Amino acid sequence: MEHGARALAEASGADAVAVFVVDEEGRTAESWHPAGAEARADAGALRARALGVVGSASPPGAAEPAPLETGAVPIPLPWRGRSLGLAMLIPHPSTPLSVDAARGVALALACRAGAELEITRRRGLHERYERWFKTLDEQLRVLDRERQKFAAIVHSSDAAVYVTDLSGAIRWTNSVMAGHPPEGAPSWVGLSCRDACRRFSDQPSEPTCGSCPVHRAIEENTVVHREYHDPRRGEVHSIYLSALPIRGPHGRPEEAMVMLQDLGDLEVLRASEARYRLLFERSSRAILMVDPATRRILLANPTASGMTGRGAETLHQMALEDLHPEAEWTRLEPIYADALASGILEAHECLVRTLEGRPRVAVVTGTRTDFGGRQMLMLEFRDVTETRRVQEALRLAEARLRTVVAASPIVLFATDREGVFTVSEGRGLERLGQTPGESVGKSAFEMYQDHPAILDNLRRALAGEEFTSVIEVSGMAFETSYAPLMAPEGEILGVIGVATDVTERRRLEDQLRQAQRMEAIGRLAGGVAHDFNNLLAAVLGHSELMLGRIEPGHPLRRGAEEIQKAAARGAMLTRQLLAFGRKEVVAPRVIDLHAVVAGMDAMLRRLIAEDIQLESVLGPGQVPVRADRGQLEQVILNLVVNARDAMPRGGRITVEVEWVTLDEAYAQSHPTIRPGPHAMLSVTDTGHGMDAETLAHVFEPFFTTKERGKGTGLGLATVYGIVEQSGGHVHAYSEPGIGSTFKVYLPRVDEAIFEPEVGGQVAPVRGGSETVLLVEDEDGVRATAREALESNGYTVIEARNGVEALEVYQRHAGRVELLVSDVVMPRMGGGELAQRLSAECPEIRVLFISGYPDDAVVRHGVVEHGSALLQKPFALSDLARKVREVLDAPARKAA
Repeated sequence: MEHGARALAEASGADAVAVFVVDEEGRTAESWHPAGAEARADAGALRARALGVVGSASPPGAAEPAPLETGAVPIPLPWRGRSLGLAMLIPHPSTPLSVDAARGVALALACRAGAELEITRRRGLHERYERWFKTLDEQLRVLDRERQKFAAIVHSSDAAVYVTDLSGAIRWTNSVMAGHPPEGAPSWVGLSCRDACRRFSDQPSEPTCGSCPVHRAIEENTVVHREYHDPRRGEVHSIYLSALPIRGPHGRPEEAMVMLQDLGDLEVLRASEARYRLLFERSSRAILMVDPATRRILLANPTASGMTGRGAETLHQMALEDLHPEAEWTRLEPIYADALASGILEAHECLVRTLEGRPRVAVVTGTRTDFGGRQMLMLEFRDVTETRRVQEALRLAEARLRTVVAASPIVLFATDREGVFTVSEGRGLERLGQTPGESVGKSAFEMYQDHPAILDNLRRALAGEEFTSVIEVSGMAFETSYAPLMAPEGEILGVIGVATDVTERRRLEDQLRQAQRMEAIGRLAGGVAHDFNNLLAAVLGHSELMLGRIEPGHPLRRGAEEIQKAAARGAMLTRQLLAFGRKEVVAPRVIDLHAVVAGMDAMLRRLIAEDIQLESVLGPGQVPVRADRGQLEQVILNLVVNARDAMPRGGRITVEVEWVTLDEAYAQSHPTIRPGPHAMLSVTDTGHGMDAETLAHVFEPFFTTKERGKGTGLGLATVYGIVEQSGGHVHAYSEPGIGSTFKVYLPRVDEAIFEPEVGGQVAPVRGGSETVLLVEDEDGVRATAREALESNGYTVIEARNGVEALEVYQRHAGRVELLVSDVVMPRMGGGELAQRLSAECPEIRVLFISGYPDDAVVRHGVVEHGSALLQKPFALSDLARKVREVLDAPARKAA
């Protein structure tokens, strides 16, 4: 923002600039240039004005905000159809603002600020996503702790426990069973469950797989209990086998867990009961015992009370249908009916009613079991409310992230440590001719082997460096940020990056630099013209005096005439320089562009060769534009002559006038243009055309592709200056071997067309006897002007600058009736001099002369106050005629 404020100050000529940008959360960022500019304006009022426009729509053609009471001029910072804030231009009391130039800089500044705000917002999203992933990781850790609790309980049991797969092979044993390995083998793992059962079976050859309870539990997907007697002991001991199917996500058994409990010892039974009670009471799942006949809840563990918010006594008074919301029970009733009949309830997700009214999400499973000698349905509810909430949050976050990435003109990518793409998303892929995900699985080192800069950046990121770089791909520029992906221990796992298409931004920056360069060249051209005009004024004046004194036929007269002609050609050259630099004082009128082109048709046909066909395409009606007719004719003439010179072997020139509407997109790519209706004047030729390098310099002064001595290089430069001065825009398009087209856009005006008066003759030069104070710092101009005035009867008192003129005036007080003064002079200019003399003598007349009628003339109050002005170089007869005109006019203040 600091650089943007400085650029706005330089472009607009403001005394101070304040830039206010407000982000989506209402935080204000501001920058002043110069740094101490707060004391020059009401900072609070500016800031409040900026906050008032933030987020407001900025439709095409919207009116500019009105200036503040303090004089500050607001410039909106539009971005994506809304306003990010304002740039306040605080003018100098004596310096006008270049608001049009400031708008282009403000647009570039808004794009930059908008991009930075968007990056900040996305970083915030990234941080929230990290918090969500952390919550999911914590949930997984909770699940792992529950698994550890279960393992601890199973291993601490005195029952032998093992797990088999569907084929009956033992895959896992608890510590009890592992402590009693089979004979001849180091472990039970890998053996068949038949080997485990054979040691206590009544018939060693039995059981077969057909009658095995483990096989039955797997086949019927139910819990199976069987009591056996251990034949290896001297006395009968009962062994109680429980086979429980371990179901997968689909509800079908994938493994079976077998528990072998010695029932011969009562203490063992009591211990087992205590452990099962511990499992029941401390289970992380809500467990309910339901009577199949009445659907009443007979027993509930503490987890069930915690999940529902109801105590055990309350739950024991409830039926199964009271556990769910009414609509949910309608869905679950047939499922529970099947489970009560079959004894098995597959996993189903459901809503559980709570005391506070907000249902919990749970996954319920059930199995038939013996409880106090009665068959009961044991239901287990696993609370997944938080898991589903996290999953939904992650799903929404991922969807939002994908939406943001898909809608943003960026490329989001990631690679592994080998440079293989793992992520490739974003709308920016369209510019590369790719679709999202197309590059996933491909190696970046193979895809971009012809782009060494990309590969070098990738290697730097894989080496652990985080940086931003601008790369060129397929004629487009991407600003890419690279960051290494690192494991917690510091190992680099890959690279993640974001590439933003900055092609348009760089093009606008190039256009801005080109406009600044043309402005600088224009200032230089105006300065050269100013100095040259003084020289030409002296040459024209002396040559005119010589011609007035040399009789016709004299040998020296021809030389004097040639000097006068050369000086006149030089004056034309300076007028072209002033036109390019937009320094020429013009008289713009509302004129019909159709009439101007039609009126020049005959003259243009005389200018071109016979082998060139000229075609004028003019639509019906009038095309009113505001411009100086002479300048507009010069534009048409220069463009047609330039087209003629591009076709030495003949061809066709087409001059066309039509209405066009320039949209917002065109205005954004051409900062000096406002969207809306424009009159378009186009000149197209079928000549040899220009390449891109030539086209980039075509409007620069003294740049020409013609042979030495056949062109000054000022024709198109003059066109550029005249069009810009008229508030328009000129665009050139050309291809070698095809031809060129120059299009001039002038804003449409809805005013009556100016009709000039016809007739009238130039009045003859009349002299006088008044006293004239002549003030001019150029000796040659002052000498010729004095001689011309004295030859017409005037008394002339001269001075070289404003300070000397005041001294001379005091010596001739009351006698001076007319002040003829240059505008820009050392020590004191003509404007200040006129003000001081008018204060002493209000009746004094003033005539300004200047070779550089630019903003310096305006600053001295010449143009604004309607003071008479004669532009250098001038003919002495014109000077005498203008002096008489000013003296005969009614008296008024000069400035």
